Amino acid sequence: MTRSLHESNVAALFALLDSTGDGQIAADDFKRIADDLCAVVAPDPDSRQHQAIHQLCADWWEHVREDADIDGDAAVSEAEFIQAVDRLVAGHPQFQQMTITLSCTAFDAADTDEDGFISAPELDRFFSAMGIPHEVAEGAFAQLDSDGDGRISRQEYGEGVWMLITSEDPDAPGSAILGQTGVG
Repeated sequence: MTRSLHESNVAALFALLDSTGDGQIAADDFKRIADDLCAVVAPDPDSRQHQAIHQLCADWWEHVREDADIDGDAAVSEAEFIQAVDRLVAGHPQFQQMTITLSCTAFDAADTDEDGFISAPELDRFFSAMGIPHEVAEGAFAQLDSDGDGRISRQEYGEGVWMLITSEDPDAPGSAILGQTGVG
């Protein structure tokens, strides 16, 4: 079965969130993601950034669980995840704002110098902590820096994440930030 760009991107996001590689996402995946991110970008457990990353991941899991865990087993399969994203994009008017709010918290985690922008090295370090290869981070930076000023603004990042999960246009800023450039 051929997948659309949108479906490929949502599946790539699912694979990224499945940090244990067991084919489903659950609370322990989000805890592992938070721990991995904090080890790289906010190692001090008392820092505001460390605590914000753990809260982001806990909140993100709760949103995913509430919206996608159809069978109530405290885990979300890829099929449940894709269905939930499709359902929310199509029928939940606040989903875009929720997605951008979550992405802004991730933006803050990546913006380690707290200048209000993400530089290429900051994005690379953030992506590396998530297990995303350097080459993908480079492509993501180029795509997210839609105004070409050499940095990613909060707005560019939020809009890019939204395009990642909604766009069928491979040239839309954000549609390939996880390395998905085609369908298949």
